[in-house]
Amino acid sequence: MTIKGKKFRLFLAESFAQKAVGLMYRPNIKANEGMLFKFPFNHHWKIWMLNMKFPIDVVWLDEKFRIVHIERGMRPCSNIFSCKSFSPDKQSRYVLELAAGAAARLKLRRGEIIKGIAAA
Repeated sequence: MTIKGKKFRLFLAESFAQKAVGLMYRPNIKANEGMLFKFPFNHHWKIWMLNMKFPIDVVWLDEKFRIVHIERGMRPCSNIFSCKSFSPDKQSRYVLELAAGAAARLKLRRGEIIKGIAAA
């Protein structure tokens, strides 16, 4: 998949189990990899960093692949009771997780439509 002219290998999370596990327990993620979560309807989808091994950037997208929110450099946590969850102030349909620093490297901005991701 191509995002803003850069090739990415995206893992797709569609099932409940895939969404629940996400990138948990993986030792790392390459700069050109990520995970795309597809949801059946718009909502304020929450993401947390429980049992993650590395920081990531998280990009929430609406049904037209317009960026509604970005969290940069989200840090891992290991305690369920102190692990903060993040959600956008606008509803989204997709959540894109990328290696930390990718949002800045790609110059992603709120309101921008990511055209290359529509092929997912």
